[in-house]
Amino acid sequence: MSLKIAYISDERYPSVHTDTQQVMKTIDALGALGARVDFIQPRMAKHLLKPPAQRKADICRYYNITGNFELRDILFWPASDLRAEKFFHGILSPLKTFFGNYDAVYTRNILPLVTASRLHQPVLFETYRPLCRTNPSAFRALRRAAQHRGFLGVSTHSEYAREAMIEAGLPRDIIRAIPNGYDPADFQHLPPQADARRELDLPAGQHIAVYTGHIRPDKGIHALLDLAAELPEVLMLIVGGSPSDVERVRSDVRARNLDNIRLEGHVPMQRVAHYLSAADVLVLPPTAKPLMGLGHTVLPIKTFTYLAAGKPILAPDLPDTKGVLAHDQNCWMVPPDVPAVAAQGLTHLLHNPALAQRLAQQARDDAQHFSWEGRATRLLQFIEERIQAVRDAR
Repeated sequence: MSLKIAYISDERYPSVHTDTQQVMKTIDALGALGARVDFIQPRMAKHLLKPPAQRKADICRYYNITGNFELRDILFWPASDLRAEKFFHGILSPLKTFFGNYDAVYTRNILPLVTASRLHQPVLFETYRPLCRTNPSAFRALRRAAQHRGFLGVSTHSEYAREAMIEAGLPRDIIRAIPNGYDPADFQHLPPQADARRELDLPAGQHIAVYTGHIRPDKGIHALLDLAAELPEVLMLIVGGSPSDVERVRSDVRARNLDNIRLEGHVPMQRVAHYLSAADVLVLPPTAKPLMGLGHTVLPIKTFTYLAAGKPILAPDLPDTKGVLAHDQNCWMVPPDVPAVAAQGLTHLLHNPALAQRLAQQARDDAQHFSWEGRATRLLQFIEERIQAVRDAR
């Protein structure tokens, strides 16, 4: 069964935002498996004269994908920082899909979810957050949408988010946890550690712990600085972040007189794996605040790229990573928000090469279960099951 899928996103592409990477890797993998995917996104006026083929090529180049989808964008004028196109796109894109005879209308955005479900379209909604806790109004909208005829279901990125929303009232059979993944193409032709360090002008003989990703205040970067303060002999390499975020963190580093932190800022997606290759240990910020305090970070995508890199991982012991990370199997877990204990864990990895190698090998092996292709396979299976369930219920 070759499914015809419309993916609606109100973001601008390409973009440094991680959610856009997740969207593009997912729909490209769906298309590679035979689904006919139309990608419906807002087109800004500045791209008015750029041919569709060129716009698509720019997206594919940025995200290192093949292009197994059709670009069906909707023009908006004018563009502004107020992002008014999010509202209009949320209304107009479901009207576009209404006449498209799609098997599934797939989105991460609330307004297209509401509009399409009221038009009784077969909507699949995706979220990484336990919306019942982080955005109760959005969760109420989701519950109402789920009652409409034709609604397919909900995919979450973790069992943690799935179970939270089931407990809050979503029917268990319409919601499935389908974790994100990594792209093997991003790890092709990687240099060995020594070569990667020369290429990136990193010290050859120093222990290096690497973090990749956004460095906004809600991402727990304070925990990396705390960890660096505990281990001045270890270089903490932080890769990612906008210029303003880099400057903010740099100010914090100066204020704390930390000279073992290097901030790289944003790097092209294809280069991130080179930094992973240069690392001795990869670090997820050892704090619970992004998950338990804010709910903005739930089983981050970097978890899967860390696994694929085949390096030992230091991670906080938190519920969102259950089923993906396991202490003393594919990572070393530490209690969150205890910098001294996190430092002990990092030191343990750095000075026990047999342990580090065992964890790294298991991480690489486990990553094979979390490719984008594997995720797309599970998504298609879920969509087909839900289509049949909706038909049977009529």
